[in-house]
Amino acid sequence: MIPEFDVDIRRDYDVETLRTGLSAEDVTKGFTDHHEYECLGPPSWEQAAECLTEEATFLQRAERSDAPDGVEAVLDELRDANDVGYAELMAYTFRWNDVGVAGLSLALSAARIATYYSCSSGLDEHHHAECPMVGAVPDPERARLLARLIEENSCGVDQKYGRYIYGRSVKDMHGLGRAVLVARDAFDALPQPSWTEGLAELLEELSDE
Repeated sequence: MIPEFDVDIRRDYDVETLRTGLSAEDVTKGFTDHHEYECLGPPSWEQAAECLTEEATFLQRAERSDAPDGVEAVLDELRDANDVGYAELMAYTFRWNDVGVAGLSLALSAARIATYYSCSSGLDEHHHAECPMVGAVPDPERARLLARLIEENSCGVDQKYGRYIYGRSVKDMHGLGRAVLVARDAFDALPQPSWTEGLAELLEELSDE
């Protein structure tokens, strides 16, 4: 099964007071301290789609599991059966984001919304968040589009530093990631945020250090 968390779904935000002026360096090196979250770079929509597809398979298996937290149970099975395959999957497909929020994180990044935090939450003690959560800083144009998708997918938003997007379960967050992917043309039609300029080059420099 997939755990659901007893959280009050609210949508508290103000587009006019969103943080603006992020640079490529801010996004690359981190503009706030959130548990060593690493920049996802400028992933393509195809990479986001691949992540969401793989994530959907995990969530389907998790729902069929008898374990209280099926997601963790499925991940443990994979790790025990093939630790190298597990590491490669987490590194290259999920970018070391938790399964259940990785798809949304990559979809937001593909939509050119800066992300700065993600946690799937869970029933153990090694997760930070009380419910599945992704931190994001959209520009005002993307924020308006994202707000509609958040509401349509039964997720919540709390504006702090940028926005914390959250849900009662990773299924809701995955659904929102799918919705962002479907809306790719609408996001692509918007002007690119300023922080995208030089981002790929900065990330390449960091990887060479």
